[in-house]
Amino acid sequence: MENMQGGQGGQGGQAQLQQLAREFNYLRESKQMYEQNLDLMDASLKNLSVTKETIQNLDQLKEGEEILLPVGGLIYVKANIKDPNKILLSVADDTVVEKTIEGSIEFIDKLIQQHREQVNFLNTQVQQIEARLQYISQIFQQGMGQQPQM
Repeated sequence: MENMQGGQGGQGGQAQLQQLAREFNYLRESKQMYEQNLDLMDASLKNLSVTKETIQNLDQLKEGEEILLPVGGLIYVKANIKDPNKILLSVADDTVVEKTIEGSIEFIDKLIQQHREQVNFLNTQVQQIEARLQYISQIFQQGMGQQPQM
């Protein structure tokens, strides 16, 4: 009877294919995780961009001017601007600092840059995983093509 492994060496070839199948599944799951992280980073980047734009527009406000302030979900309260040039910025879980508009924009710009670097890293990881997945797929296709017809 002909070798069903297409020259892969019997059980050794079968073990190699099983190892590649496990690697393929692991890589596919890893790729999904990286893509989910990319989606989160994209949403966060959009949020940072909107925040930056909002901060930039604050210098157009005057002291005592009324605004709608979001307090969560779809809930807003009316508020009066006390000092449009001073912004309270959350920099850690329980740490809030007062910054100027310019200082706040610099802080947001640094966060945007960090996010972009992370997005670049994640994109690189996804590309490397896709290349390996494609390589493994080609090995499987070649192995299937070399099997004799019954």
